[in-house]
Amino acid sequence: MQDIAEQPPWAGVDPVGSSGTPREVLVVCSTFRDHRELPRLARPGLTYLFHDYASTSLEELIDGRAEGLDGVADPIAEIARIRAEVSGRDIAAIVSTDDYPGSALAAVVAKVLGLPGPDPRVNLICQHKYLSRMAQASIVPEAIPPFWAIDVAEGAALPEAIAFPVFVKPMKSFFSIGAQRIDCAAELAEAKRRWVALDDFFLPLERLLEREARVGIGSTRLIAEGLLKGQQVTVEGYAFGGEVNILGVVDSIFFPGTLAFSRFDYPSSLPEDVQERMEEMARRLMGGLGFDNGLFNVEMMYDGREDRIAIIEINPRMASQFADLYEKVDGTNAYEVLLDIGTGVRPSPKRRQGVYQFAASCVLRSFEDYLVVALPSEDQLSALEYLYPDIRVEIHATAGRKLSDELQDGTSFRYGIITLGGRDLAEVLTRFDDVRARLGIALLPVDRAKSVNGGGSRSAGCLQTQGPA
Repeated sequence: MQDIAEQPPWAGVDPVGSSGTPREVLVVCSTFRDHRELPRLARPGLTYLFHDYASTSLEELIDGRAEGLDGVADPIAEIARIRAEVSGRDIAAIVSTDDYPGSALAAVVAKVLGLPGPDPRVNLICQHKYLSRMAQASIVPEAIPPFWAIDVAEGAALPEAIAFPVFVKPMKSFFSIGAQRIDCAAELAEAKRRWVALDDFFLPLERLLEREARVGIGSTRLIAEGLLKGQQVTVEGYAFGGEVNILGVVDSIFFPGTLAFSRFDYPSSLPEDVQERMEEMARRLMGGLGFDNGLFNVEMMYDGREDRIAIIEINPRMASQFADLYEKVDGTNAYEVLLDIGTGVRPSPKRRQGVYQFAASCVLRSFEDYLVVALPSEDQLSALEYLYPDIRVEIHATAGRKLSDELQDGTSFRYGIITLGGRDLAEVLTRFDDVRARLGIALLPVDRAKSVNGGGSRSAGCLQTQGPA
């Protein structure tokens, strides 16, 4: 994280285009996808200020790689700092694609500066799992499983009505960390112990909730829910001027027998009438919540046997991993919608006007830990972009480090994402296999790496990415 004592937490980049004096878009808690996608968009007269605050530290904290937050922990102080830094600048929009704390922080800053953005209170209610469930139950009760708030304080009693097995997750999390099936009270007691000491992780949400909604979290940090079954999807959309619209429905595909994502497919394979019901439910839900002037995504589950749609959770932000899926199939990148809303322009996304009929975001993942021996060079990546001009390649690994040294979900090891388009799923998967082979990623089993470091040949026994990805 940048040293805030020496420089502001953002740095300007060259404008996409210029028309008179460029206006500035403040990208709060900017991500690597923001840096990759925004400069691709031809937006004359706009330049970007990329802001950084706490996200990386929070990831390390929840992942067990840090004992406390370094740098700014109080979001209220950060709001005051942002106001001071942008004073006198021509700010065109305040946007964020960051899950935590970016989207909530951006909503507050937009409100303070009088710019378009979701109501901070609504954003925060969506993010707090229990408050969100309470609101969902009042709007779409038919789609909500039973749920219970869990106090993690030592000696706190469990809700009397709780019925195992349940699915448990923290009131605020990301990357599926801490989300797990719990089959008995003893397992739940073990899960509670993990979260009781993570005051720093919940601090930004606690402080913002106190400011905007006059509620707190305290030690009630977990939520238990009835189990859901079926096919999981993400319904993504946006609200502008009181009107809720849908961008698309994306299928979530898991590795068999796990909760680890294998890929995300667009368009969804669900029947059209089911998708229409999901879209109508998302409109009713987000409209009922009062969500406006922002993007959102609602994770849902469809049980084909019961013909039942259930809501998993709401994310009051765009799903940046899906942004170019829509571009490939529909012809509009979701970042364009983000900029439109942020600058007060009604979005007009295209539909089925993209180069491809199908697109998928495929995950490179292992269920064993490995030492990263080799990663693709810039020349290799350039060659892939020449072969597949619309490809997106993300490498979430570092040569010389173990996969477990990066942010992981606790059950598997993700080390890359490849997004491609094609005629259909079969063609995309064929292209994915080709790309994976060309990447040249080499992984060495951790136990073997220890013996190799003791004097053996380091290249012996390396696993190429066509192995257990």
